[in-house]
Amino acid sequence: MLSLPLQPKYAFPLAIILMVIYLHAFVFSSSSPPFFSLSSFSTDSDPASAPQDDSSEATIITTNVAVIIDDRPLDTLVPLLLHFASILGPDWPIILFTSPSIELSPSIVLQRAINDRRISIRFLEPDVKFTTHDSVSIFLTQPWLWEQLAPAEKILMFQADSILCSNSEQQLEDFLEWDFVGAPINEELLPGFSGFNGGLSLRNRTLTLSIVEEWDFEEEKEAGGIVFEDQWFFAKMKERRRRGEDVYLPSIEEAQSFSVETIWVERPLGYHQVGRWQADKMGEVLKWCPEYALATKDLIVNHRE
Repeated sequence: MLSLPLQPKYAFPLAIILMVIYLHAFVFSSSSPPFFSLSSFSTDSDPASAPQDDSSEATIITTNVAVIIDDRPLDTLVPLLLHFASILGPDWPIILFTSPSIELSPSIVLQRAINDRRISIRFLEPDVKFTTHDSVSIFLTQPWLWEQLAPAEKILMFQADSILCSNSEQQLEDFLEWDFVGAPINEELLPGFSGFNGGLSLRNRTLTLSIVEEWDFEEEKEAGGIVFEDQWFFAKMKERRRRGEDVYLPSIEEAQSFSVETIWVERPLGYHQVGRWQADKMGEVLKWCPEYALATKDLIVNHRE
């Protein structure tokens, strides 16, 4: 996903974090102590093998699915998963792609969500390591992930530094007409960039898969092409549209209410890395969306050696 230069970070009050965790405990009627390994949970796949959709424990994928890919030991990961599950509802099962060595809190609420097939945990291939920004983009521009998510047509991609807001008057279904939508990029602030950030984005799986089958991201990058996956997908979708194909991309104005990052609008459905780009607006962000305290300020590659 697009990773941008670091801006001043916002310090979130402990009271807000505790309040959000309390709200989840109230909604899901449970609480949880420190950390367990994944052996404590039912998962969709054996650690030594790729995910198998025909597992009896597998989340049932139909039209829509939400996906997060992260193998970091984040304290907020389980509350974040449960928050997204509460916002999205049963029509959007969530899949966490992660390492079998990750440790998660032994949450009864998480296990209940897994048992109900609202959340599932699948293992990444052993050789998948997110050590650089390039490795993230390369992973997302290979067919493997998009094939795993069949037969879903719409994919919500979210990172641990994003959030959906429970106060929003909108819902994800309001944006299903688009083949790719995320936080629109401020082209004046970031010359050379355009389109949408992929860190919190809604994508057409079939179109995305067909793009990675037609073009080679790594080959183009080595030849001096686009280096971020979301920028690359946006460019290829525009190219498909120029060829006369039906590709539906929102305008900046239409995308603004979906997610805020480098372009500010009030009361969006979600935020991605807003603390890095809208530091002077964080009071408004937390008033509208106190759940943002669950979003990490760290990039996915920050915890690597």
